[in-house]
Amino acid sequence: MEYQIISLFAPDKINLKLCAVIAAALLLLILYICVHFSKGKRKGRAAEKKVAKFIKKLGKKDHIRIINNAYLPLYNKACEVDHLVFGRFGVLVVETKGISGKVSGSGKNLTHTIGSKTHKFYNPQLQNKTHIDNVVHHLKKGGFEKTPVNGAVVFSANDIEFPSDIGMDMDGLEKLYKSLRDAGCNQDILYNYFKDMQVRNPLKKMWIRTRKKND
Repeated sequence: MEYQIISLFAPDKINLKLCAVIAAALLLLILYICVHFSKGKRKGRAAEKKVAKFIKKLGKKDHIRIINNAYLPLYNKACEVDHLVFGRFGVLVVETKGISGKVSGSGKNLTHTIGSKTHKFYNPQLQNKTHIDNVVHHLKKGGFEKTPVNGAVVFSANDIEFPSDIGMDMDGLEKLYKSLRDAGCNQDILYNYFKDMQVRNPLKKMWIRTRKKND
């Protein structure tokens, strides 16, 4: 009996696949912690909170529903949407940017300049289009294909310059919201539909957060 107990825990009996999964999870956790507490990520989270509060105030009288940092299935992966806003107008998909400085250029890769530093900046309109297409896909899948879907890229900082076709400031978001027409949608049903489909796997969520571009 003693021999059986020892052999059960012998190194050659350890599940190597399980060890690899645990090691990968630990590495991802370390990476997530490093990224999560970086200056850029902290600024990004502050911007998202600012915009979330602003949207909530805008739609208070309309009883809108909001999911902030929504993790939606995307094929066998997932994507994170900063703000999903549900109202009688349908769905508003909002991407928030908290960067300062200046954004210039056009196409897929823009130029972000802050002080003496310059780097490439993935076009947030294209980023949000992926999110919008994903939302439209899930709406069709759930039988809500007639639900209007609008999108907005919001630069929340006061010290940012950007082309008008790249995004809008907070005043622009307010104007957009007020222009949305009543389409007779039920915001509670839409909210619950998307809330129930969210990705729950913490490893997937950490992976998305560590690789998300340009917070």
